[in-house]
Amino acid sequence: MRSTSGVPPISPLANRTADPNRIMEDSMQTPEARKRLEQLNVLRQKEMTDETARLVRLANEVKAETDKSTTDSLSVVELRKVELIAKLAKSVREKMKATVGN
Repeated sequence: MRSTSGVPPISPLANRTADPNRIMEDSMQTPEARKRLEQLNVLRQKEMTDETARLVRLANEVKAETDKSTTDSLSVVELRKVELIAKLAKSVREKMKATVGN
């Protein structure tokens, strides 16, 4: 592809403008940045493990309370625990999707 002026067109990759994503990608190439990203991933995994353990504990508590109950309805305390279980499940799911730096 040549222009009519006789000057060849400039490749769009030759001198790309800096955008926020490119700047962030370039900054992540340093060893310090990689180490920081690894630390953030370890922290995220620890939070997921803690939240999952809490989620299982709450689910077991609600199951035990509903097994003891003779009515088909949940108490206010049980409903709050169920809501907390839903929030924790969503949080864990989001953390599982996101890996810092990837």
